Amino acid sequence: MSWSSLLAQKLRPDENGNLPRLWFLLGSEPLLAIEAQDAIRDAAFKAGYSERKSFVFEGNADYSPLYEALGDQSLFGEKNLIEVVFPRATIGKNGPAAVEAVIEHADEDKMVVVSLFDYDWTATKKDWFNHLMKSSVCIRTDPIDRNALPRWITERAKEKNGQTLTPEAANLIAERTEGNLLATSQEIQKLALLVNKPEIDVSDVLDAVSDVSRFDQESLFLAMLEGDAGQVSKIIDSLQGENVQIPSFLWMLTDVVRNLLLLNRGFAVRTFGLSEAHRSALNRASRRANPKLLELMLHRLSDVDRMSKGLFVESSDGDAWQELKAVCLMLSLKRK
Repeated sequence: MSWSSLLAQKLRPDENGNLPRLWFLLGSEPLLAIEAQDAIRDAAFKAGYSERKSFVFEGNADYSPLYEALGDQSLFGEKNLIEVVFPRATIGKNGPAAVEAVIEHADEDKMVVVSLFDYDWTATKKDWFNHLMKSSVCIRTDPIDRNALPRWITERAKEKNGQTLTPEAANLIAERTEGNLLATSQEIQKLALLVNKPEIDVSDVLDAVSDVSRFDQESLFLAMLEGDAGQVSKIIDSLQGENVQIPSFLWMLTDVVRNLLLLNRGFAVRTFGLSEAHRSALNRASRRANPKLLELMLHRLSDVDRMSKGLFVESSDGDAWQELKAVCLMLSLKRK
């Protein structure tokens, strides 16, 4: 069963027309979590839940606003949707009691959605975790395994676009987006806009993938490779101003830095699909770049990825765009 079909099945009202009162979204894949949240919000709104309150708690947070929301009694019969987000399973010493309060107070007037993004096997052993699992409707939003990604892409293109992808086309999208579902979803949307045919093959993907905002993105890669600090800053500001989503091109930027490191170490890299200017700049930059600097850039790009998905990164102010700019400028600052 596809992701969309599974989600629709869980959102189906019971024989009395009622939706579940308590939901548990479990997993770190941003796209699936966003889509599940949006689907629940839409269903709740249609069912008469007119007010939404959202909370994010981490570590030893103050849970009093949540208790207040759970205890609110509406004078006019409004029904509330309460969203509780735990970025990770470290919910602090007061967290388990707050989860128990959520379980106790979720009723026909208060629908509660609990989201837990980052967790490991130790969390699944906790009493609060297991009680929440047993008391709620759980929707798994874990990352899609790389081997299962082409099938997910094929199903999504069929559901969203009515287009059939050849296995080779689905594999190419999976390879180029490296499992980033936000970027993958955007590439599938572009196929619908740019390819007016029911069956998509590899050549169609090569023509369409990353065509939107491609000029700015290609220009960013070239400016970074050339060490042009002013142009790097200008292009990143432009991409941010156009509301381009960082995950839609971050995988390509990471590829550029990874290729630099491989070339620097004497390995051959694939340059298929790159412009001549891009290949030349890549070779020049690989000769002058410090391998330790490139390793640091890859590490910090992974931080950018986390921040762009709303996840916490230690020793950062949480601004993904500023961190992205800082990483891209590292080649400029370290020119020999």
